[in-house]
Amino acid sequence: MLMRKSHGIALVITLVSILVVGGVSALMFSRMLDEMRHSRDNTAVVQTLMLARGGANVAGALLTGPVRDRLQQVVNATSSTTNRWSYGGNGSGTRPDPATVASDLATVASQLQTEVNSLVCDLNPAPASSGASVRVRVYFTSTACTGSATYPSGVGLPTGVKLPSGRFVDGAPRGGTGQNNLQQYSLPFVMVAEAAQGIYQRNVVLQGEFRFPIGRSSFARYALFTNVHAARGGGDVWFTDRTLFDGPVHTNQHFRFYRSPWFGGEVTSAGCDSPGASSCSGSVTPGARFMSSDGSRQTFIAETSMSPNASAPAYRGTQPALTDGVSWRSSFVKLPDNDSRQRDAADDRGLRFTSSLYSLDLYATDSNGNLLTRNASGQWQPAATYQYIKACTSSSSSSCTEYRYADGPSKVLYRKSGSSWVAVQSNFNGVIYVDGSINRLRGPSRVPANSTNPDDAPPALAHFAEITIAARDDIRITRDLKYENPPCESSPTRNPDGSVTRATCDDLEVNNILGIYAQGTSSDPGDVLIGGGDASSGLRAPQNVTIQGVLMSSTGIVGVENYADLSPSGDVHLLGGIIEYYYGAFGTFNPSTGAPTAGYGRKFTYDQRMLNGKAPPYFPTTELDEVGTPRVISFGQREQVY
Repeated sequence: MLMRKSHGIALVITLVSILVVGGVSALMFSRMLDEMRHSRDNTAVVQTLMLARGGANVAGALLTGPVRDRLQQVVNATSSTTNRWSYGGNGSGTRPDPATVASDLATVASQLQTEVNSLVCDLNPAPASSGASVRVRVYFTSTACTGSATYPSGVGLPTGVKLPSGRFVDGAPRGGTGQNNLQQYSLPFVMVAEAAQGIYQRNVVLQGEFRFPIGRSSFARYALFTNVHAARGGGDVWFTDRTLFDGPVHTNQHFRFYRSPWFGGEVTSAGCDSPGASSCSGSVTPGARFMSSDGSRQTFIAETSMSPNASAPAYRGTQPALTDGVSWRSSFVKLPDNDSRQRDAADDRGLRFTSSLYSLDLYATDSNGNLLTRNASGQWQPAATYQYIKACTSSSSSSCTEYRYADGPSKVLYRKSGSSWVAVQSNFNGVIYVDGSINRLRGPSRVPANSTNPDDAPPALAHFAEITIAARDDIRITRDLKYENPPCESSPTRNPDGSVTRATCDDLEVNNILGIYAQGTSSDPGDVLIGGGDASSGLRAPQNVTIQGVLMSSTGIVGVENYADLSPSGDVHLLGGIIEYYYGAFGTFNPSTGAPTAGYGRKFTYDQRMLNGKAPPYFPTTELDEVGTPRVISFGQREQVY
């Protein structure tokens, strides 16, 4: 009996122990599940927050990239080109009227809001494999995303958030003398980035200012600019398969397209039927002329009739590649009617020659005045110490004057006097002006002199040299003009499959830059010519001539002299841009084979530095405002959990 009782107690104890252990285990398991669930929740919340912040980062990148381009269009339509202030009226003070600024910038904000909506409101920057949704809204006005697929009726500002008025930040008024004074304005904005992943939602609300500088746009920003897109004296100019432009292209008239020309920058035309020197003298018809790919038919197609649409027009096998967008109704851009700004700059801290020059030579040298040479890796050595400028009024050496300056903040210009160097100008501004023509603009000769390879020409511009050469009349280029440190290493190239490989431009921080500008008059145009004259007189440019700089003629052409009478001479390798009144010819080609028959071919590379606002010193500017690189300034952000 005692034994049975002992067995019963043991059984009870065992059962109790099992129950206790089971309960503890269940409790531990439940707690483990809670911790796992809590950990999963924390992970999901963090992931959702990171997605929201990532969406805000994407929107921030858009503000300094594509939004800047859209802002440029808005500024073209809204800023004053005649008042002392782009926004803020024509007051005489050192700052514009704040109320007028606020009113003007409210118009800018309203138009920019529409542009920003099209960029961000239907964007989902979440990784495709995440299963998450990220939505971004940017407010320059009280309502964003109106008309978008995601928010057709728009979305108001978050509760408790307000947008102040736009304001003037800093800058100087235009004084009427042509200076390119910058003015900086600010548009307040609110950015909302929302992320959802399953049941988890998170948002980020950021407030800040979108600050943008405005200044007169330099003509150097164009890869190609024409007022009349035809040869001087008549003759159609067609963009063809051989056309490769990787920077902005503009005409005040109409373009002509044949087959598949390629454009890597924005393409704009004002659509003037008869552009004059200062405005459209006839009607405006936005559109372009197209030729069928077999050459049998051509027609003008208005913007409203383009097929499949105005952004990708095509006609009977001809379709230009407009990779960075197109506008068929851009503003008319007036070319300068005088060169007083360049002449005044030369009188101030530059060099001015009061008569035509027989020759003007540029060359970079070492500390002993020797030209640079190539090392085994193809680099110029040593780094240039001096930039030389040599001006001659006749073929006699006694008519020549040599100048030089070294790198540094003072840039003292010296003139050679006997065996000595005499300081003639402090803070040389880089402008050389000639009251007449320049018959021979030259860099150093190739070594050997009969070489057909432009690599054999030493640099004309030292790595620190920033020079603009301006003349009242013609400028003839008769030798290579090369940078010590070019920003680009190649030209855009058409591949066998028809695609285009863009130029390699990896050194956009280099300083050397050259501008060449001929003004002329309506009765006596000033041309920038690549020499095609008597070789024995030094008036003939070499084969495959290389020119690194921005070339401009306000009243004439940039082209090859006597191009139709020259035997095929290779290509003009241009790194920079061309701005001209009429389209200048370079050579002729067999239309069936594409083989050159006279003159030069074109191998043009756009200097990408110009898109970032760099330009030769005192290079001509347009009468339009250009938006510089904007800054996004954040005043703080808050995060919310739904």
